[in-house]
Amino acid sequence: MNDKKKIIRELKNEILSYEYDYDDLYMLLCQNFDITIVAIFSSLFSLFKSKNNTFNGEVIDNMIRLLEDFVSDSKNKKYLKKLYDKAEVFLSNVNKSIDIVKQKELDNYVLRLIDIQNECLAKPLHKDLDDKYAFILYLIFQSRDLVLLDRYLKENTKTLLNSNSILPSIFIKVIEKFTSIDSENKIEIKYYNQVINLLLKGKFFPKLFASDDNEFMKILKNSRKDFVWDLVDKIETDFVTTRENLAKEYEVSLTFPQNLEKISPQNIELTDFTWQNIITIDSENDLCLDDALYIEKNSDGTYTLYIHLSNIPSLIPYHSNIIREALKRVETLYLDDMEVPVFEAYLANDMLSILPNKKTNTLTYVMQLDTDFSVILDTIKLVPGVVINKNKLSYEKVDDILKHGEKSPLYDEIVMLSEVINRLSKENLHIRTFHKIDNILEGKSNTDSSKANVSMSHRIVENSMIFVNRLPDILNNYYHLNMPLIHRVLPVLDEDIIRMILKEADYIDLNNKGITKIAKKIMSEAYYSVKDSHHEQLKIDGYTRISAAARRANPDALMQYVLYDLYIDRDIGDLDIKYYFWEKEVNYWCNYANNKMIENKSFADEYNYLHSKGKILEKK
Repeated sequence: MNDKKKIIRELKNEILSYEYDYDDLYMLLCQNFDITIVAIFSSLFSLFKSKNNTFNGEVIDNMIRLLEDFVSDSKNKKYLKKLYDKAEVFLSNVNKSIDIVKQKELDNYVLRLIDIQNECLAKPLHKDLDDKYAFILYLIFQSRDLVLLDRYLKENTKTLLNSNSILPSIFIKVIEKFTSIDSENKIEIKYYNQVINLLLKGKFFPKLFASDDNEFMKILKNSRKDFVWDLVDKIETDFVTTRENLAKEYEVSLTFPQNLEKISPQNIELTDFTWQNIITIDSENDLCLDDALYIEKNSDGTYTLYIHLSNIPSLIPYHSNIIREALKRVETLYLDDMEVPVFEAYLANDMLSILPNKKTNTLTYVMQLDTDFSVILDTIKLVPGVVINKNKLSYEKVDDILKHGEKSPLYDEIVMLSEVINRLSKENLHIRTFHKIDNILEGKSNTDSSKANVSMSHRIVENSMIFVNRLPDILNNYYHLNMPLIHRVLPVLDEDIIRMILKEADYIDLNNKGITKIAKKIMSEAYYSVKDSHHEQLKIDGYTRISAAARRANPDALMQYVLYDLYIDRDIGDLDIKYYFWEKEVNYWCNYANNKMIENKSFADEYNYLHSKGKILEKK
């Protein structure tokens, strides 16, 4: 024992006096690990305490580099585990024995030692990691697509749970990156927090934190950063939280600011459509009704179709705090036990809603249909109007009228609407296929009225709204208006494009047909674009969003303002200035919506999961 202490002391003296040879010391570490590692960490501790000159810094750097080289080369799990433990004790002693000012000077060295610890844990897990491991790393660190990551993790849950290496190794790399983020970098902190939330969701959490003596927690607790300790607190409290705290984490507002104006109808000329026997088709208890339909047969056998939408600009000035708040929220969020609205309730569920027995301002598309229900393009126009809803119908009620309601006063109108929709469906059979797939993915029940590909009521609503969302682009092209529009885009992805996307991740086997098939399957995610492009699932070019402005401010309500200024009020004011203004606004809010929608989805998914597990507490 005395001989061992003597050797350690002599070796430490050589290191501190800079009388060692780097290669010889490395060889000694490989041959006599237990003695050499003690001498190295003992030397480092002395150097940390007395670091006050360039010489000390060089020796510290050399010792840490030697440890980094050893971990990189070593395949001995026993030595890697011992090195981790020695570093753990060392960092604990540094934290207890060295004042906070000097600790700050040593931050870079401490981070390198933590990286060494992480590699000690991760390296034994690197064996037999397949394309799934590589592809998940690609999604996290390169494409940084949380939506696709979430979908991929769900699709591969069973494989990840059965493997003892893939998930732990990925998590090591993520928390390694997380703990290294600068405390001022709020964007990176938020992103990696969301990645960690996905990796700890459901059965992944017990997989990673099965042991009380957990290595991941040791890594996290080595950090002195507040945001890392926020994560530690979440893990130790089993992710129990309040909805307010979770909303704050995702920058979702559950309440509205105090500076929002109370609005009243503006002085806008409206076409009177109150004479029409319009219908709305929604779920039984819906209050936010943002679209209505009416059709009439003309004496020459043609038809006139009216599609009424909630008219946001007629009530809310664009330069108001109300619309700015709504654009920032992007959309109404539907959670398991509540809604987070995009507009306050008195707007979304009253003034903007086409509720029964009250006058509601609308933006109304009017068009002529030929005797075969085909649309006559040069008859399409968009006008501000006002309606009174006399028929608030549920999906089930409409289906019942079509099946058994010949005596209903609405029967003829609903039959005509269904024939129009059948015509639209024949023009685009992909829409019905899309809905069928969507119903399966959403786990819809087998009742006809819950399934858009089966229920005529759903098809009337869905196809009419898809058609409405095409109309801004149709008007734009037909009249050469050149308006800046936001399109909903879902690109065509073939094998060559997938391989091009993945070629940056050179550790992925591009010859593996399985990985490119999976990539093709999950990388089809729609997004917003100011460029006129293609929506692959619907097989539509020039598909915009305008149909749900009371529930989706960005882009639906935004597109209404553009149409008002550049189509309805085109002859009022300086057209060049208006174009310049709207091009900037549309570009900014399009990019914003793409990012915020991902954040909203992450919040809703985590909230609903935690709520289902009873982990959302009421705020005291």
